[in-house]
Amino acid sequence: MNASQPVDQSLARLEALRIFRLVLVVQLAFLGLSFLALLGLGGTAHLGVLFRAIPTLVLALLFLPPWLEKALDRFFLAVGLGLQIFFSSIETAYLFVDWPVARLTQMGIPQEILEYYAVAPPIEPFFFLLIPLVLLAWGYGRRGALLGSSWAAFLHLSIGLGLTSQAGYPRLFFAQALMRIALLYLVPFIVSVLAERERQQHAELEAAHERLRRHAATVEQLAISRERNRLARDLHDTLAHSLSALTVQLQALRTLLANDPEAAGEAVDELSVLARRGLEDSRRAIQALRSGPVETLGVDGALRDTLQAFQARTGVQTKLSIAGDESDLTAEEAQALFRIAEEALSNVERHASARQVTVRLARGVDRIDLVIHDDGVGFDPATVDVHHYGLTGMRERAAMIEANLEISSHPGGGSEVRCSLPR
Repeated sequence: MNASQPVDQSLARLEALRIFRLVLVVQLAFLGLSFLALLGLGGTAHLGVLFRAIPTLVLALLFLPPWLEKALDRFFLAVGLGLQIFFSSIETAYLFVDWPVARLTQMGIPQEILEYYAVAPPIEPFFFLLIPLVLLAWGYGRRGALLGSSWAAFLHLSIGLGLTSQAGYPRLFFAQALMRIALLYLVPFIVSVLAERERQQHAELEAAHERLRRHAATVEQLAISRERNRLARDLHDTLAHSLSALTVQLQALRTLLANDPEAAGEAVDELSVLARRGLEDSRRAIQALRSGPVETLGVDGALRDTLQAFQARTGVQTKLSIAGDESDLTAEEAQALFRIAEEALSNVERHASARQVTVRLARGVDRIDLVIHDDGVGFDPATVDVHHYGLTGMRERAAMIEANLEISSHPGGGSEVRCSLPR
């Protein structure tokens, strides 16, 4: 968070500088409109407007173009706002005298207009002094707020003391000046606190986002590593097993060719079966690497498509039952459930000799159940090596989504794989 703080402060100064320049443009526009409105009045009214426009014109010439920005660097905005505070403080001098009449008289406004403005509620020029102070607080934090408020308070108090002492005004005006000075400190301080709190929260959000990004990258890398391990086991159980069997059969075939040609022919037929089976297993493994049916078809469509291909390939009758809304599953959950079903069907094809397979996916309020049931020969789970038949891969996929995997079977009674995912 400390490392990102200077960056945030620099961005805050950049935003404050844009607003400062926008304020200067608006002030120039208003002065131009005032000048046009007073052109037809005659006398020196328009000259008064031009005289009042001098501070704004000076600020615009110095701080709208980028002439001084490179030379002053990070103090460019502070200098500009300090000058604006100086000129705005001079404007507040009219607060200590009969301000609308005295001010407009010096501008050369005709008497009939003076009488109208004398009874009209004036716009407090003091509030325009708060604009550069707020920008200082936003761009430079509490230190900028303190320095800007002290500079404005010094100017405001000096001008007020000078004018009230010369005019002999009562102490009420001095008390009002003290109240304004308190406001000069209070408003920028509040803005600086809010700005620093906003920047701190922004830095914390960025840090949290970075932690989440790293966590997501770690989880993704872990998922890739697990997927590689699963594929390695699948290739070992399929392709490596088939090639090992082929190697053993070829060695036996060499002996049979010399001693028993008839048995050698039978061995060749067995070798052909093993080769075709290994080829099919290799194609399925490669297809699993290349395709992502869940991403393209959704988990429902992927299960339906896989069962159709399974039935067409094996002749085993299949039945699919789906209930609930597919949007209840995240992409990771859908992928894991599909791969568990795919591995269970692969085990049925290799070992079950089943006539019918039923797949049921039920999405309830409190959990999601995936059940794959077959009427095959079954097996005794206690005698099965957990490192074979894809059991480890299914358990790992279930663990990745924090699901519970149960495998039940007995010889001659078929088998059932049940994966329950709590919500």
